[in-house]
Amino acid sequence: MSHWITNELCALTKENLDLLIDFKIPGIIVKNFLPKAFCQEVDRRLCETSFGNYDHLKEIPVHHLGVCHNQWCRDEKSVYFGMIDEAQKQIDDIYQALNIDPVQEVISALSNEGGYPAEVFEEEGFGKYFAGAFRSFKGHGRLHVDHAPTHIEKPWAVTEISKQLTWNIYYSVHNGGGELVIYDTIHTPENEPMKVSNDYYFPYEVLENEVCVRVQPEIGDLILFNTQNFHEILGQPEATRISQTSFIGLRNDGSLGLWS
Repeated sequence: MSHWITNELCALTKENLDLLIDFKIPGIIVKNFLPKAFCQEVDRRLCETSFGNYDHLKEIPVHHLGVCHNQWCRDEKSVYFGMIDEAQKQIDDIYQALNIDPVQEVISALSNEGGYPAEVFEEEGFGKYFAGAFRSFKGHGRLHVDHAPTHIEKPWAVTEISKQLTWNIYYSVHNGGGELVIYDTIHTPENEPMKVSNDYYFPYEVLENEVCVRVQPEIGDLILFNTQNFHEILGQPEATRISQTSFIGLRNDGSLGLWS
């Protein structure tokens, strides 16, 4: 069964964002969303910075700068929110004197071109979540999905969503591998039991068909896709790719909330 009406990434419009939310297209792309010179300077600064790791996951080939909620969602909420100020200071230092805030640029694009009110998620009694983590990626990110209501057991604001997307901006890329592959198979409660035990990924047998898109991003591109579609990052063992990302949740009031 095919869900997509096209196998191409589409422009950012209200109509296409509706289609993406409803699993009808594989993704959205905005070419040259950020100036190449800005991205190259951010990349240079990031390469001089120490990244953390996802030590709650097995052998995932990703390091990050910022606070990633899924790493702390099993702890008391004060643990996660207690890290945000320092994490945001690190990010602000990366942006210093560059006069562009990519997260705010994404929020504006979602609101203006996409037609959806958007803002960073807030947790009552704690404040705003962190959004806009940088990721340094090397190797194969195996087949997986991201869906907070399924994978987070405790009650957080980000679990009160009906659909989940993501945005990614690329700061350094390399030819010959590292493609993002999005599959036309939707994660459901029925296929969740196929997930590899005690790990983050799924076997390829979960896929309903072979329909997919392979995306080779370029520096400065903004790409959005539905994280409830199975996806993977192909291996790139000899090079590192740096991107910035957060999730986007569709809330019950029809607005979008961002968090990393």
